[in-house]
Amino acid sequence: MNLYPYQQQGVSFLVEKQQALLADEVGLGKTYQALDACRQLEARRVLVLCPAILKYQWQAEINKFFPSATTAVVAGSQKQRIPLWGGDQEFTIANYELLLRDFACVASEIWDVIIADEATRISNPRAKQTKALKRLQARYKFALTGTPFTNSVENIWSIMDWLVPDLLGNWWQFINTYCVKNYWNAVVGYRNLDVMREKIRPFMLRRTKHEVMAELPEIISTDISLVMSETEKKLYNRLRSELLFEISREDINKIENPTTIANAMVKMVRLKQLTCSSELLGESTESTKLEALKELLPMWINGERKAIIFTQFSKFADILERELTDYSPLKITGEVKDRENILDLFNNKSKHRLLIMTSAGQYGLNIQAASVVVHADQEWSLGKMTQRLGRAHRIGQKQTVLEYNLICKGTIDMYVRKVLRKKQELSDFMIEAHGVETHGVGAQEIREILNYSG
Repeated sequence: MNLYPYQQQGVSFLVEKQQALLADEVGLGKTYQALDACRQLEARRVLVLCPAILKYQWQAEINKFFPSATTAVVAGSQKQRIPLWGGDQEFTIANYELLLRDFACVASEIWDVIIADEATRISNPRAKQTKALKRLQARYKFALTGTPFTNSVENIWSIMDWLVPDLLGNWWQFINTYCVKNYWNAVVGYRNLDVMREKIRPFMLRRTKHEVMAELPEIISTDISLVMSETEKKLYNRLRSELLFEISREDINKIENPTTIANAMVKMVRLKQLTCSSELLGESTESTKLEALKELLPMWINGERKAIIFTQFSKFADILERELTDYSPLKITGEVKDRENILDLFNNKSKHRLLIMTSAGQYGLNIQAASVVVHADQEWSLGKMTQRLGRAHRIGQKQTVLEYNLICKGTIDMYVRKVLRKKQELSDFMIEAHGVETHGVGAQEIREILNYSG
């Protein structure tokens, strides 16, 4: 890992304190700091607890920085999960909900390090999963969250009680010392916050982007690995098998019929649509990417940040607009005529936190109000991907731009992201609104795309 100076400071903090809260703002690399701390501590048994949607993201980051490390993602039926808890892998990754379902297996293990990612998941002291976590044994405990106080000061008590029991007293002592209650015992204010801050300070480290801006790159890019639902997988594999059968039947390796290849390319668009939402194919309304966005956007859009979500498909843009109403989304597609008015609203009205755009609507727009760019799907062309990012990353942008790529594991997403983009010339084949350009794409390359699993 090549860590920035502030990240090296964060690693040293975690290693020295052993039980600590890393509360850096979103995008500053809490994952990297926690992983490097595990390396410095020579940890051999690490349990990572995180939201379900981030499990494979953690695995991808570990594999990226520690290629020789062994990992296991706890998933599947209980019969499949049980052996994973006691496996000899270095990193065990699980979502919080599994603590309750498999508690006997988890509790029987002694961990070198437990990492609680998005630690606000344990901010409710009465929640069963919070109580379960506090019963696990570990030499070192790291809590990670960019929003340690979220909605109220009370949220910090449970996190600190896991890390450093009795630091803030028990729950009732905490409430009576730091909270002001009305006649009905509802918390209406706070007191003695300076005292609380001094007690927490030795065990919590928080940096904002503005504080470390000089050390940051202009763009921080992250791939978010997702696993489709069983229904989506069945649909995807059925469509993929049909396409492979058609290619085999036509024997286009010998014929290289442009029409046949063009038809295959059109059908491959359906595979890309399916990774966005099965609703695009009229099959159902399941969408792993939509559910991921519902869970991740609250982490990405906070404070002054606004986001753009890009998709190639106007129908998926409609779905996102329909489902993400909490952010008062605006939408720009190729059919939209009043783009300037929409941009004015997005740039100047605080209630509009999200702009949804298709590739057709992306050119020539200055959207510096957004500092988060989410690619719901990947363009065939590297140039087009650069155009997307350029809407927010341009002169006048005052924040580091956070770029997120949603990638469904074992699908065409992975081929486009990890293989095609390496060629630097993805315009060899591009799917356009008015048809298909093949430019020499052959059967062998189509087979590679369909069979690629990462």
